[in-house]
Amino acid sequence: MVQYPVKRLGISPRPSFTMSSEADSYQWVPVQSTPQSGRTFARPLGVTEHNFYLDRLFNSTADIVWHYTVEADPAQGAVLFSEGNVSRAWATVKQYYPLLGARMVPNDRDVVEFIVTERALSHHQPEEVTVRPVSSRGEVDAVRWRNIRDNPTEDSHILARVFAFTRVDEPGTYEVLLKAAHAIADGVSGATLARTFFDVLSSPAVQVPPLEERLAMTLPSEALDPTLKRTPACRRWRRAVGRIILHNMRRKLAGGHAMVRTATEASYRTPSVTSHAFVQLTPSESRKALDSCRRHKVTFGSVIAVLSQMALTRLLHRRYLRGELSEDEWEYRRRQPMHYGGPINLRPYLDQEWQRKGGVGELGVMIDYYDCTLPFMPTPYGARRDTGVPRVNGAPPYSALLSRERFFHRAQLARQQVSRLAKHPLFLEIVRARQPLYHYRRKVMVTHWQAAARGEPLPQYPELAKIDTASPDYCFTGALSSIGDLSFVLPSNYPLPSSHPLSIKVRHATDPMFGAVGEASATRLPSVRPPTTAASDTVLRIVNSATYLHSRPLEFFLGNSTSSRNTIDLMLTYDANAYRTEDAEEYLQECREAALYYLGASDSPAKGKL
Repeated sequence: MVQYPVKRLGISPRPSFTMSSEADSYQWVPVQSTPQSGRTFARPLGVTEHNFYLDRLFNSTADIVWHYTVEADPAQGAVLFSEGNVSRAWATVKQYYPLLGARMVPNDRDVVEFIVTERALSHHQPEEVTVRPVSSRGEVDAVRWRNIRDNPTEDSHILARVFAFTRVDEPGTYEVLLKAAHAIADGVSGATLARTFFDVLSSPAVQVPPLEERLAMTLPSEALDPTLKRTPACRRWRRAVGRIILHNMRRKLAGGHAMVRTATEASYRTPSVTSHAFVQLTPSESRKALDSCRRHKVTFGSVIAVLSQMALTRLLHRRYLRGELSEDEWEYRRRQPMHYGGPINLRPYLDQEWQRKGGVGELGVMIDYYDCTLPFMPTPYGARRDTGVPRVNGAPPYSALLSRERFFHRAQLARQQVSRLAKHPLFLEIVRARQPLYHYRRKVMVTHWQAAARGEPLPQYPELAKIDTASPDYCFTGALSSIGDLSFVLPSNYPLPSSHPLSIKVRHATDPMFGAVGEASATRLPSVRPPTTAASDTVLRIVNSATYLHSRPLEFFLGNSTSSRNTIDLMLTYDANAYRTEDAEEYLQECREAALYYLGASDSPAKGKL
């Protein structure tokens, strides 16, 4: 791979929404170009981007694959999903979102940079675009597994790629896979990428703004921090206080327990064997669940932590009653809190002018993380194993473990913890203070894996202990992610009308409220839905979608979203090195049963805190 020398030719004009010399360090600058590549630009990776760069070095960990099933008239579909049209659409999308065609290159100053060349945006690398027929859905699944699990590093030189498959067995059905490195995309970016790709695919040629203009919008979250408008002295004080707050928050994290698993001293540096499981609530069940959440003034993203806890509670009861857990382990587990956490979408907190210029529709990784602690799992029968303990499918029923009133009380506890962080006046300072913690964790994982492979001593990072003030016995129960209702940002029918506020076909200001996707958003989604494509104008339609993540070592990650089919989808990503498939599937089925019990009773009264 050719690495272009990073010779600065001058600083590009700073966008009007950047605020200080600190933001200048993340601006794109021209570097030495060649006739073959055209103009070339570079900028350093932001801290979060660099953390996911380290993930990618670790066996392409955290790469994301979005899978969409699309329907179109077979005659139109043959044109839409021809190799020429797919290649044209992908080139346009890359020109609008330049990170899709970028490379990550370490320079001689030990800084990793994004390198973008004009040619890379208008031309495709081998295997970057794949268009071919398939005889079944199984062939598509095999491609997805090869990219996410079986051979994830075969395309590590490409940050994003597209697969378009024509289903021979189902005329008019097409399967589309979009793959991206997590360093350039997060969960919300998947909706952005799919929406733009399908809109461009089903539309005439789209005029893309100049490259410099697009690069000016493609900045890391650190460069879009509105607190950069403050004086340097003020920023230093705020960041110092943010570090103290974070240290105090982490200091409260102690104890805990996780899903039954197999872990060794080397598990943290052993590349995972990614596996997934899915369950779905029917439209009727989903409607009842969301209505119940509204009555109790919580979101589904708030109750997902308690659903997870209750599912794990039933699973552990079942293991204990079968004699698979010792009394000592049971007594320990039933006295421990349960610690959860997950990503927060940062877009609503970033510079308002950037948002109005369309920033909420930009591709990028713009997330931080929250911690959420729930009380110990309910064990009303203590250590009893006798026949007097009620059993339904081998474990006490939910009605005997936790009342609906207490369930929603715990959901409020989870909501309050996330809201308290998201609404904190120093939220972005806390985000900044957390970044070194994640950086050193990734660095330990990567460098220890590399050193062990070479048979060398493992590098030591004593500074990590100073950064993380959590108790040594702290045990993370599981990660959570709630995207919520994606229909605002990912319509089903295409092409989009020109009046749609997120379409790239017409340049207009974007309502910042469209950035409020996911749990803990600073603003609510717009109350009025954007215009949709009429059935008579629809060329293609998304009928199914799923997200697949390359898991980290020991990861146990429960996600949920509301699909365009009005169903709540629950998706579990886990490391099969640590967790058994039957345990993961049992847990996820219990999540569904818990949702039906606690959220499916329409006559459940809303009560105050008990």
